[in-house]
This record gives sequence, C-alpha cells and structure tokens, in this order.
Amino acid sequence: MAKQKSYHTIRYGTAEGEIKFGHVHSDNVISAVQLRSGFTNDHYITLDGTGGEDFRTHSTTCVSPGSFQVKAGKGTPDEQPGILLDSENGDVVIMAPNGRVRISALDVEIRSTGSEGKRGNIILDANEKVIMNGQIIDCKAKAAAKFFSENNCEISGKSVLNVYGGFIDMADGATSLKGSKPAIGTEWEIRNQVEGTV
Repeated sequence: MAKQKSYHTIRYGTAEGEIKFGHVHSDNVISAVQLRSGFTNDHYITLDGTGGEDFRTHSTTCVSPGSFQVKAGKGTPDEQPGILLDSENGDVVIMAPNGRVRISALDVEIRSTGSEGKRGNIILDANEKVIMNGQIIDCKAKAAAKFFSENNCEISGKSVLNVYGGFIDMADGATSLKGSKPAIGTEWEIRNQVEGTV
C-alpha cells in the first residue's frame, strides 16, 4: 500500500500537550483527531480514519503508560448499565499477563448463548487450581456430566452423601480379578455366578 498523505494537517499545542487533525501514523493510518501528552510520546488518544490494518479503520485507540481508569454510573438508576461495552462483531479481549483480572460485584453472571444452536461454550483452564466456594453449588447437565482426575478424585459429604442412578457400575483396580461389589455384583459378576465360575 502506498504511503498515506494528509494535505490538511492542523496542529494546536504546547509543551504539555497537543491536538492534531490528520496525523499519519507509522503504520499508514490517518487519524481524524489525535490528542497527545507532551510529557511522553506513548500517551495519546486517536480517532482513526483509513489506511493500514482493517481493524484500525474508524477505530478509537487509547494508549496510556500509566493506569487507565473509568469511573461512571453514580447517577444511573438500578438495573441500568453504568458501563456498557458492546462489541457487535469480533472478540472482547481482556489481558493482564503480569497481573490479575479481578471481577467484583453484587452478582456476577456469565452466559454463553451461542448462535443458531451451535457453540455457546464456557472454558475454564487453569495452570494450578480451579476453586469454587459457596453455600450451595449446583451443577446440571442435559446430556452428560463428567469428572476426570489423573491422580486422586475425592467425593465427600460430611453429613449425607447420596448417589443415585438408573444403573450404577463401580470398579477399582482389582475388579478384573475379584469384582467390585460382591453383595450385588456387576454384570460380569452376575454372569459368572450363574455359570458357577465365581
């Protein structure tokens, strides 16, 4: 792509800061408006126009070497958005490679609706632990619920532990030799009891 040119660039500013119309960036994007700090070059807000990468066209960019803070909603009625982020197309990405992502609220709702009956997944992937703590934890699945552990798997109910199933089959490492539930028996045990081999 040919180098973009702006023939109507206007700049107003002082040593402390400037506002510029028609600024051409190093990545060939023309900003309709750029507001820049005079204290450091990497502190600015741009309303981008055309040129360069497609995602930069008509985009808004905020760059800050310090913290970026938004405080709003003091006069917003209850049940109305105090801050609304709506991406009509594309992803919403929040990253903190050297920090934490913390969400604190009266209630937190996470929903993945999918589209046209497809997708709609929620993925939790942790390097160490996934910890859930609450007065009541309900897990419901319409098709299947599975729990796997490559090492230990513990299920404990200090007061009552109820396990229900239309058919329950339990096995341990010695099942192939001794069976798993001698009092009732697995299908393998029952078949061999009838044949007189157990």
